[in-house]
Amino acid sequence: MNLIKKAIYHYLIPFVGRLNVGKNKFVNVIYYHDIVQREGQSFMRTNINLFKRQMEYIVKNGYKTLRFDELNNVDDIKFDKKKVVIAFDDGWLSNYTEIFDYMKSLDIKYNVYLVIGEIGKNPDYLSWDLVRKMQQSGVVGFGVHTYTHPHLADMSSIDPALEFTKANDVFKNELGYEPSDFCYPYGSYSEKTNEYLSTKTNYQRIYTSSMMYSYEKNGRIIFGRNGISNDESFGVFKAKLNGFFNIWKTLMR
Repeated sequence: MNLIKKAIYHYLIPFVGRLNVGKNKFVNVIYYHDIVQREGQSFMRTNINLFKRQMEYIVKNGYKTLRFDELNNVDDIKFDKKKVVIAFDDGWLSNYTEIFDYMKSLDIKYNVYLVIGEIGKNPDYLSWDLVRKMQQSGVVGFGVHTYTHPHLADMSSIDPALEFTKANDVFKNELGYEPSDFCYPYGSYSEKTNEYLSTKTNYQRIYTSSMMYSYEKNGRIIFGRNGISNDESFGVFKAKLNGFFNIWKTLMR
């Protein structure tokens, strides 16, 4: 990133986003993937020490963190600069081993979108026993991230019965309730897939990886989200936490 682009990303975007923060109608969402002891890498791996610094900032500055099920509350789902949904894509084992006790000690709630076909089968991912333990703690909420983690921009290339129906059935069988929260793998989606999911499934909240203002569609909410990169400055983290980067998609059109 050259100096001009860096200045735009680090300073201009947050400045414009701050001026337009009133365009946020729904609670802000930030997300991670794997939390690691070793060196982090972009959006996929976050170093544990950096992650802890960010979480301690959230606590110190009085942010309220929310589980997915709390978004059923009309007041909690509304945008508030001091509320945030913290989410993790995929269901990496580190979402338990590296952070569960730590987050519980700080009274920080977080959420995990599960790639259902990997849970209990891939040793790098959570087991269903761990998922249930996390759920029963009251600290962690869960959603669905499809069954096999495919690209979903083109519905003709996937099997809805597998990616949605079977994924939902396994989720419900293991956790005892039907999932209301769904996240697109790779951030790959289209308005056609938004239309399908908002009319053909029971998902109430559908999460993209686009830095954009969340909006309603067919009585459901299509969420923009802010990926937290290991490689970005702490100032960018704070701007994303406050919803200032949701202006990104509007400006980049």
